[in-house]
Amino acid sequence: MTVEPAAYSDEVLSVRGLGTRYAFQGASVPAVRDFSLSVREGEIVGLVGESGSGKSTVLKSILGMLKPPAEVTSDGIFLDGRDLREVSAKEMRRIRGGRLAMVFQDPINSFNPAWTIGNQFRRVLSLHCPHLHRRDYDAEILRLLNRVGIDGRGKLNSYPFEFSQGQLQRIMIAVACASPDLRVLLADEPTTSLDVTIEAQVLELLRDLREERGLAMVLVTHDLSVVAEMCDKVVVMYAGRVVEVAEVHDLFERPQHPYTRQLLKAIPDFPHDGRRLYAMRGAVPRLDEEVPGCTFAPRCDAHLGDVCDEVPPVLREIGPDGRRSACHKANHATSLEETDDGVR
Repeated sequence: MTVEPAAYSDEVLSVRGLGTRYAFQGASVPAVRDFSLSVREGEIVGLVGESGSGKSTVLKSILGMLKPPAEVTSDGIFLDGRDLREVSAKEMRRIRGGRLAMVFQDPINSFNPAWTIGNQFRRVLSLHCPHLHRRDYDAEILRLLNRVGIDGRGKLNSYPFEFSQGQLQRIMIAVACASPDLRVLLADEPTTSLDVTIEAQVLELLRDLREERGLAMVLVTHDLSVVAEMCDKVVVMYAGRVVEVAEVHDLFERPQHPYTRQLLKAIPDFPHDGRRLYAMRGAVPRLDEEVPGCTFAPRCDAHLGDVCDEVPPVLREIGPDGRRSACHKANHATSLEETDDGVR
C-alpha cells in the first residue's frame, strides 16, 4: 500500500548543505556530507540506507544534539523560515521538544530509570506547555497517554522498567507530541525493536497524528515496506551522502540510482520461488576511508568503469518533478535496465 500524496503547503523544515564530522583516532572524519532536505506540512519523508549511512547523525545534527568534538556545519537549517543557527542556546532548548521533537529507536534507554514516568512527563510540560497550570499537569498527561492507547490511571508513579517496550515507545511518542506548538517530528527507527503487531499499531498512531495535527515528519527506517506504506517522499543515503530523492511511488516503480535498485532487489518475494535471495556484496566504506570516485562503485552492479572510480557523481535533478540522483549513468539520462542477471 502506498500513501497518496497530501495537499501540502510551504515547507516547514529545510536543511541545506549539512555536514557533520566526528573525532576518530585523533582525526576529524566526515559522517555526513552536503546533506539537504525539504519537508512540507503534513508530509512524511522517509530517510533510508544501510547502517553507517549517517541517517541518525542527520537527525541529531538538525536538533543540535551533537556537541564538540563533533562538528556540525550547514548553509542553513530553517524551521518555518527561521534559521536555527541564529537562535541562542536557551531558545534552542525550547524549540527542541517544543516545535521540533524526536522519537528515538531505543525507548528503554530514552527514559531516566530513576524517575517515574509522571515526573519525567511533568518536566516536559513545564518546559513546553507554559499555558498549563501545575495542578492540570496530571490530567494533561492522562489525556496524552490515552491518545497513544495507554490508560495512565494509577501508572504515573510507575518507573520505566514497569512498562513493556511497546508501551514505552508509545509513551515516548506522547512525550514528543506534548507541545501544542509541535511542527516537525523526527522519528529514528521508531519500530525497530518491536514485534510486528505492535509495529503496525505504532505506525498507525504516527499516521493518525500526522492527519490530526498536520505534522511534518522525517522517518528513518531500514524497512522499505514501511517506506511504501508511510512516506510521501524518500531520501536515500549512502556513506553519508544523499544518492537519490524521489516521490515514493516513483522510487519503487522507477529507481534511478543503482544503490536504490539493489536495495529493492534484496526484498524477498512472496510467495518465495525458491531462488537464492539477492545479497548486496561488500560493505559501506569506513568514515576515515577516502574514496576518489563514487563511494558505491565497488558494490555497484551498473559500474561504468574509470568514471565511477575516479569522478565523484553530483546529485542532480533528472526529471521535472524534482527527482534527483547522484549517479553518472542517471545523470547522463540513460535509464538503468533490468536484465535476468541484474542491473546493467
